[in-house]
Amino acid sequence: MIDFPKANRISSEIASVENKIDHDLARAFGNQSESKTDGWNLLQQVFNFHLVPSNAVEPFHANVVAEGKRSMIPTDLLDEQLDALAETLAEVSDPEYVARVCDVLWLRRKKPDAARMAVDAYVASGKRTEHPENWVTAMERYERAVRLARQIEPNGNLPKDVLAHLESRVIHYDGNDKLFFSFKALSLLAEFRFGNHVDLAAIAGRVAERSRKDGDFRRARSYFDVQAKHLKLAKMPDTAEAVRIEAARTLVEEAESREAKGDFLAAHAFWGDAVAAFRARPALRGEIEELKHRYSNAGEKLRGEMKEISSGEIDISEFVAESRAIVSDLPWEDAFFEFISLVPPIDPAELRETTEEETRRHPIHATIAASIYDASGRKVAVRPSIFTDDEDQYKKAMRGLMEQGANLRRHLAVHAHIAPALRQLIQDHEIDDDMVSNVLTDSALIPEDRRVWIVQAFTAGFNWDLPTALHFLIPQFENALRHLIEQNGISPVNIDGDGVEEVWGIDRLLNHPLVAEIFGRAFVFELQSLLVERMGPNLRNLFAHGALSPDGFRGETALYLWWVMLRLTASLTPGMEAFLERKRAANA
Repeated sequence: MIDFPKANRISSEIASVENKIDHDLARAFGNQSESKTDGWNLLQQVFNFHLVPSNAVEPFHANVVAEGKRSMIPTDLLDEQLDALAETLAEVSDPEYVARVCDVLWLRRKKPDAARMAVDAYVASGKRTEHPENWVTAMERYERAVRLARQIEPNGNLPKDVLAHLESRVIHYDGNDKLFFSFKALSLLAEFRFGNHVDLAAIAGRVAERSRKDGDFRRARSYFDVQAKHLKLAKMPDTAEAVRIEAARTLVEEAESREAKGDFLAAHAFWGDAVAAFRARPALRGEIEELKHRYSNAGEKLRGEMKEISSGEIDISEFVAESRAIVSDLPWEDAFFEFISLVPPIDPAELRETTEEETRRHPIHATIAASIYDASGRKVAVRPSIFTDDEDQYKKAMRGLMEQGANLRRHLAVHAHIAPALRQLIQDHEIDDDMVSNVLTDSALIPEDRRVWIVQAFTAGFNWDLPTALHFLIPQFENALRHLIEQNGISPVNIDGDGVEEVWGIDRLLNHPLVAEIFGRAFVFELQSLLVERMGPNLRNLFAHGALSPDGFRGETALYLWWVMLRLTASLTPGMEAFLERKRAANA
């Protein structure tokens, strides 16, 4: 018989938690646990289930997946554990607690009464946590409530009650919430065909135009899109089409904005997206030739920025076409995993061997010491001559030459593979936070309390907003490495004689053998080079000291770093394992 805590003790523990949401409750329950078999530990695991509200059939995923193992999911619960959880409902009334326990009971035992209790509790928990800026927690509970209500009462009043609440919140904010609460609510209302679609469309339209005026074109397109959906549901197809035309025109405006900032890599992509969007709108097709001309002009400016890869020009058109073909016409999940697998990381052993051979064949450029300047123009290092009897100087010179070779390889990887494939993905899919969150589900690199930030940062990259993406990702990735090491039983903290704790920095994290074991030495080299190597891009240190100009967050190195971080985050997910298994089966 499981040793389960009394209901009054559970309620008391919940009352002591400031933010009464699942992972905070899990932490509190875990602090009471004395063994892996007691009831507190079971509660900790149940409240650590990762909620994925968009998945109506399997809304709870494992919180941790690493080294072929995962944390608990609902199907792991035994009957006696389910019985013990059910018994607590008579006395524990907290809505977050009731929602989680009743949802689990519904999933395992298919009792409609438990599902109805869960729906009501999810709405109550959403009301308690709702905030226009920290909006995700409440919206996850509202979305789960809607989808669960539709499962048990597809034509009943329960889903209508939840949707009516969502509509009332949209009307309450009237488009004045600065982030995406209203957008997500409007999207759900459109999906389930509920509400006064004319009024809802008007709210969406006001946000879209305001965002457009502020230069937030991604937000504008999101709201234009949901406005068009509501107009279509209101049986106003001509007005809906006019809105979609305005959404397409924001791609032109964003391309022009990026060109004005000198960001031709992103501008070229947005001109291409504009061509595709105009082609989908009959009224705009007459303007496509002009857009193609501007697309070509941006491409010429982009090529003018490219470094020379060798003494002669390299025609990368075949690689570009191949990379776009690899990810095109695929479901989002397969296209995503193909994208992050496009090119291998730089193998430092092979790079060193190639660099040594190149130095033997063409020694002149390596005979003279070279000064290294950072993105702000400051001299930050000197690469010594390779011809020296000093072993330390030789190693330093070789590292500098390897960094030069790595930069050339990344240049080719970005322009021949990553950027073209990214343009194809954006053309084929309307990539939003939910889509990115789904493919990164259960990544061992994402701490649950940072999930929203990390997902939003990767989504920003899919919208060519690399400055925003890297402002979040560079510090959060360092914390993610500590999180990963901690999950594997190692405390990444130093404690001095006074008991003062200091977390490990990026250098120590990247030099820890566990990181090399998990990611491989090639990716460790990539991270060290991109983030902290003085003779390399050194983006983390430049960022931390405010020495990186806005242009430093754009261009090929920024895109490559975003792609490397995305690949590493996705590589530690069950989705990546399933994708590789599908590939192996297809090639068998």
